Amino acid sequence: MNQRTRGLARWGLVLAILIGAATASAFTLEGEFYDAETGAPVMGVSVMVPGTDMKAESDAEGRYRIEGLPDTPFTVVASHLGFEARVLMVDPPALAGDVYSVDLTPTFYRGEKVVVTASRYSPDLHLTHTNITREEIARQAIEKDLPHLLESTPGLYATGDAGNGVGYTYLKLRGFDQKRIGVMINGIPLNDPEDHEVYWVDMPDFVSSVEDVQVQRGVSNSLGGMSAIGGSVNFVTQVLDDEPGGHLDLAAGSFGTRKQTLAWQSGLLGGRFATSLRISHLESDGYRERTGSDQWSVFWTGRHITPNSATQVNVYTGQELSHQAWDAISEQQLIENRRHNPETYANAIDNFRQPHYELHHRWNLRDNLMLKNSLYWIHGEGYYENFKADRDVPDFSLDTFLGAPDSLELDVIRRKNVDKDQYGIVSKLSWKAGPSRMIVGGDWYDFRSRHWGDLLAVEGYDSDEILDLPPYYEYKGDKTAWSLYLNEQLDLGLGLTALADLHYQRKKYEFVQEETGNFRGLNRHAYEVDYVFFNPKGGLYWQAPGEPLGGELGLYGHFGIAHREPADSELFDTWDGPDDLGVQPLFADGTVGYDDGEAQFVRWSGALVKEEKVRNYELGLSWRGAAVSLAMNGYLMEFENEIVSYGAVNEDGGGIRGNAELTLHRGFELGLTALLSELGPFRGLTGRHELKMAVSRSWDQFEKFTLYDWEGTPTNLAGNPIAGFPEHLATCALNSEFGPLDTNLKLRVVGKQYLDNTGNEDRTIDGYQVVDVGLSLYPGRLGFVSLGETRVDLKLYNALDVEYETSGYYDGWGAGNMKTPAAKSHFLLGVHYAF
Repeated sequence: MNQRTRGLARWGLVLAILIGAATASAFTLEGEFYDAETGAPVMGVSVMVPGTDMKAESDAEGRYRIEGLPDTPFTVVASHLGFEARVLMVDPPALAGDVYSVDLTPTFYRGEKVVVTASRYSPDLHLTHTNITREEIARQAIEKDLPHLLESTPGLYATGDAGNGVGYTYLKLRGFDQKRIGVMINGIPLNDPEDHEVYWVDMPDFVSSVEDVQVQRGVSNSLGGMSAIGGSVNFVTQVLDDEPGGHLDLAAGSFGTRKQTLAWQSGLLGGRFATSLRISHLESDGYRERTGSDQWSVFWTGRHITPNSATQVNVYTGQELSHQAWDAISEQQLIENRRHNPETYANAIDNFRQPHYELHHRWNLRDNLMLKNSLYWIHGEGYYENFKADRDVPDFSLDTFLGAPDSLELDVIRRKNVDKDQYGIVSKLSWKAGPSRMIVGGDWYDFRSRHWGDLLAVEGYDSDEILDLPPYYEYKGDKTAWSLYLNEQLDLGLGLTALADLHYQRKKYEFVQEETGNFRGLNRHAYEVDYVFFNPKGGLYWQAPGEPLGGELGLYGHFGIAHREPADSELFDTWDGPDDLGVQPLFADGTVGYDDGEAQFVRWSGALVKEEKVRNYELGLSWRGAAVSLAMNGYLMEFENEIVSYGAVNEDGGGIRGNAELTLHRGFELGLTALLSELGPFRGLTGRHELKMAVSRSWDQFEKFTLYDWEGTPTNLAGNPIAGFPEHLATCALNSEFGPLDTNLKLRVVGKQYLDNTGNEDRTIDGYQVVDVGLSLYPGRLGFVSLGETRVDLKLYNALDVEYETSGYYDGWGAGNMKTPAAKSHFLLGVHYAF
């Protein structure tokens, strides 16, 4: 044996020893996964050892097995789309060959692809709410804004300025506008602290990043620090998948509507990190004339998990450029040209962007104790531009800036600007022990805004001279607020569960007009308002024993109190606002501030417009069988000092509003889902065939309300209906599968609406019925396996070409009934390519 051969033999012996040692120390991990809520085994859990190719998947019994692992401590990652991902620390000597059993916390409710969060009603408490999944939303529309995609909720009504569901859209629930509907994204409040509005147009194609929605009706729970009156809309953004992938959406249709969306996600990287990115563009000419919009958006999210915590960052933003169509049109104009828009200035546009930044951190202190904190920053900036004819010179400070005679009336082009920032934190500590589930939490935010007006052109003056002028008005609004709440859910036994929710809020709003132009001295105003609210809520839920009529039967009763402070526009004059010269805020007492004997401003106190208070009573039942689920409820809402619409709008499209002493909102709501293919008469049908219905009937009226006209003449409106909401609503949708083709047939029935509060039958919008049809073709079901879940969508809206109007008001100055038209028959064709 030569030297080379002896060397190889020695290395072979060493390698054999190492291999033997490795084999001797190999460890086999055997484990089981169970649902933490039900105790049932979980199938399809992906188990991987980071940094290696070793992986497994749990079987129907929740079991898995991985061989050849080191006998020293190592990390295992368990992930499943329906459960929270877990990072597990495995210590082989401590395990000593035992089966490693792990409970997984669900991210979806059982039987529904609806994300579980602490700010939502649980599936075991069938209170007054509706869950809407990502799949349900996708079936309805491709391009329409979010309010129109939620109409499968009983008592929910959506409208829009452009008439085709793109651009400025609005949401109403149980007769209440968006100011009283709390909107949350991942538990973070979205309503603007100053005007309480939600600007859906600032979040184009946000629906492409939404996992699901829960709509709670009536006075909702306080989780997240919010206390809503009409209800709440709770969005959860997409749940990141374990596997990489993405999709490309392209669509085009009527009224020049076009949409492009590109989305991608990484899957789970290194067992700890996942990320996703979406970019969208949406444009449309609108149904009405000069109502086009051009919008783009970006949504990015990243998540990192450890054995006891999860951190997620969301960043989403966009830009919208929309032509204005605030004003409705007369009945004569509807006959002559339904698509008419009274705004004729070509550059009457809105240009806004609203980036959002979210940081969420969940820390599992123990198996039954979890702390979650969410930090956020919402920035808003933009402007809207208008042409104004024959305006008084002093209103735009042209006498001060340019020396123009104050008796003149001139044409001007003005631009109203806003810049605002909101910083906040939402915190909650959840604890489960035996029959009790308790959440203690609260929120805090600081809000700063600046509003100012610029002149772009003035009749008779050079444009360069005008553009150098300072703002003709400027004011600031600062708001701070914080709240604390305690939410308890207690199992009392015998199928009975008690709910208690105690919520304390403090809010402070400071307003001041800056000195500029003619806004000085007695024409300059400031005020400060403070509000303290206590909002108790509670109820009982009873799960009937056995299976009455072959299903689960639940009965519930709920009572809640909520408050809302006036928005900034509701604290100023009924017809005008803080950008109008010579207008005083609606306060009882004013004190003049002097400097060297000259008046500097007027500080006001004693707000005349009062905060709203509602007492909400709910009774309902739910029944869920194998093929049919049913939920019905009745409600009574007693409102003190409701800030109601008087039926008209100001020059910026805002409603003219004021307090009504006492109002009543009563109603009945019904939700029904039936799997027809599992019911007796339809059992022979192949594929899935689902019927969904949402029905509501409401009675909204004044109990005590005296309205005074310009001359101070009183009119008693007690007993009259409240304007602006349909008397009844119904949506019926039939979703079917026919091999490679999915179909969606939807009927929307909307009742009569009053245009003002007089109860005059001649001042109404007629009810209407609209049918939408959707077709989705899946080539993958035809044998083109490589196309996977790719589909081709065709949406036909208002298929029967009905002429109808969705909103409006009564103009007592001579124009009469003013109504906003909706689009006649229109379509959209799109392709969804998954990769």
